[in-house]
Amino acid sequence: MLKKLGVLGGMGPLATVTFMQKIIARTPAHNDQEHIPMLVSNVPQIPDRTACILNKGPDPFPILKQGFEELQNAGASCIVIPCNTAHFWYTRLQAISHVHTISIIDSVVNEAKYRQYQHVGILATTATMMTNMYQGRLADKGIQAIETTAQEQQQVMAGIYAVKAGNVKEGEQLMTPVFEAMLARGADAVIFGCTEIPIALASQAESQPLNCLDSLEILADECIAWSTADEHDLVA
Repeated sequence: MLKKLGVLGGMGPLATVTFMQKIIARTPAHNDQEHIPMLVSNVPQIPDRTACILNKGPDPFPILKQGFEELQNAGASCIVIPCNTAHFWYTRLQAISHVHTISIIDSVVNEAKYRQYQHVGILATTATMMTNMYQGRLADKGIQAIETTAQEQQQVMAGIYAVKAGNVKEGEQLMTPVFEAMLARGADAVIFGCTEIPIALASQAESQPLNCLDSLEILADECIAWSTADEHDLVA
């Protein structure tokens, strides 16, 4: 049976398209037929994840659940969510899953461990930071997390929303100093823990790849590995 990758996207739409581009660019294909079939739910109207977690907006879970079920019903063999903050609901979505799923959070942390990093900075939404999505998993692997200051976090959030509004250059200008500050404070690498951040810091990821843990790129590589793996190697 042909394996189809389901992408629960729209959070935001540019991040979803960038994720698909990374999969296509990194797939070792020689023709159209060797690329990974993708079923994509790109619904930007999913309520803001950070606003909900901070008790400032509606719960996105019902729409996330609907999109997840639509992808399953459409024939997806594996479902991924190219949004870090949405992984606050990952366990609940996984509970209704009849197919394989891949966590962007676990993928990034496993990559940090594989690279033998000991100190890792985190750039992410305020909600992702407050819920310790990365900090706890890094600690489990023996990796120390380096967090943003309050002022830096404000800059990161402003940068994320700038990218969502299409102002990628502004996002880069806001987040670059925070990225550099984390390296100066001893980070071996910095997690781009919101999928708008790899878009804003694309030049840093290209020029300093060993200092960057690009969550979109790492998830794309995990999807490619899933696509080429034998069925018996996978655990749903």
